[in-house]
Amino acid sequence: MTPFIYPPNPIFKNLGERKVFETIVPLLSDDDAIFANLELSDPREGDIEIDLVLLLKDYGLMAIEVKGSHITFDYGRWIQSDPAGTHPIDPAAQAKRNMYALRDYISRNWSQGNLRSDWIVAFPHSNVVDVRDPNLPMAKIIQKDGLDRSLSQIKNLLANIKTFPLPAYDGWVEVAVKTLIPLAAQETDRAGVLGNNYEFIRGLTHEKESLLAQLSDNDRYYVKGPAGSGKTWLAYEQARRWSLEGLKVGIVVYNRGLASYMANKHSDVSQDQKAAWMGTFHDFASMIGSTAGDPAHYGDEIDRYGDDLRTKASALTDDEKFDAWVVDEAQDFLPSWWQALELSLRDQVHGKMALFGDDQQHVFGHRPAPVGNFASFRLNENLRNSQQIAHAVSKFVPNPTVARGPHAFEIEYVEASASEVFERADDVVEQLTDKEFWHPGEIALLTTKSRHPEYVRQADKDRQAHWESLWTNEDVFYCTAGGFKGLERPVVVLAVDGFHSDKDSDDVLYVGMSRARDKLVVVADAAIIARLRKMNAR
Repeated sequence: MTPFIYPPNPIFKNLGERKVFETIVPLLSDDDAIFANLELSDPREGDIEIDLVLLLKDYGLMAIEVKGSHITFDYGRWIQSDPAGTHPIDPAAQAKRNMYALRDYISRNWSQGNLRSDWIVAFPHSNVVDVRDPNLPMAKIIQKDGLDRSLSQIKNLLANIKTFPLPAYDGWVEVAVKTLIPLAAQETDRAGVLGNNYEFIRGLTHEKESLLAQLSDNDRYYVKGPAGSGKTWLAYEQARRWSLEGLKVGIVVYNRGLASYMANKHSDVSQDQKAAWMGTFHDFASMIGSTAGDPAHYGDEIDRYGDDLRTKASALTDDEKFDAWVVDEAQDFLPSWWQALELSLRDQVHGKMALFGDDQQHVFGHRPAPVGNFASFRLNENLRNSQQIAHAVSKFVPNPTVARGPHAFEIEYVEASASEVFERADDVVEQLTDKEFWHPGEIALLTTKSRHPEYVRQADKDRQAHWESLWTNEDVFYCTAGGFKGLERPVVVLAVDGFHSDKDSDDVLYVGMSRARDKLVVVADAAIIARLRKMNAR
């Protein structure tokens, strides 16, 4: 259980607000509530916004004013220094005004009288000395080194207020919550949750852009990271940057789903930012007059396709060759594929290669990393999956990951025998769309072994149209977990219909479960569900 959070997944204006929020939320009880960026109109003060508001069942209300960046005290004034410059601030006056306005608002809108309330200021990135400011005593400041103790500090302040007792009604927090949010938001707003989640995750992903600048001095590098760490976005961003530099760039991936993602991204950028070529490695092999062959033979001791791939790549003219390759899902590539790509570079020594992959993900079996001097960088944050889903999939991988995604919906498990998995999965989709009002385009139904009959019908009729439908967001998308690698949808219904003998079941579950961004429903037999519940018990 968690405290009531509103909005369900807030978007913060700065890192300081997020840091305070993420520190306090795990310390709250199930009976408490927290509001972020709470806006209200006051008859005297006008429109105000309060960074954080706590409703603590056994203590009262606390209004928190957060001041990030660097804070100092100089000649009787508090000074905030940030990239925009240096300017004086009066956080105590702002916090007091907000607290009184909020207390008055609640008093006017419920029957419990004045609520025990107080204010505090947070400096999450600064430690300050006691300057004896009568308007802002040290007891009213949460400092950088005191963040972990901030809730105790808040409770002490509220406990020492004798002016107003706590409401006599035991459920006062719930009443206050209903007072502070519109009637339409008293139940979880699915569309609002998804919208906030998307913007939250998008912001986290774009934070990783600085990594490309750190790696820019390396002609060749390999970024490894778990599902949801933003690798595919970084891969396309690197290709876009190199294209802007005037390089002939190729983007190559393993599966057709990722190729469709890259093509969709292509439509959003100008011509000078577009890669010269993109597709699967099978497409590349065909382009140079060779073949990547049948995946059924990829596990053979002798690579029957390697010689021809290397020969055809070596025969390319300089005009046909590339300056740089960007590879996503690099862990799925075979040694001969790396050799063919390197041979297709104009400069085989200094030609650029940026690889992105998850070396903890081996749905298609273990394949060795490319030979050569590649700078290595490891991502350890899951940005895409909700906290609930990230916690579940982290149990499948040995390297620890940090879940930075938002809170969303609890994972659901639906028991089904092997013979009825598809039927029960279809029932779940019907429940989601007809009774829970999810849009079909928000849902992907993935299978772990065989193709769902609807996937067979669509893909065999027109494979290109099937993949294009993923981006129109009009209908439920059907695929296998392996075919959906690197992709996501807000909701995934994972139908566990068995596993291929040459694939590790944990890898397939890891991939399938991590495709869900906000909501995951696992349809499986009782044994698998019991195992997943036990693994993911908090």
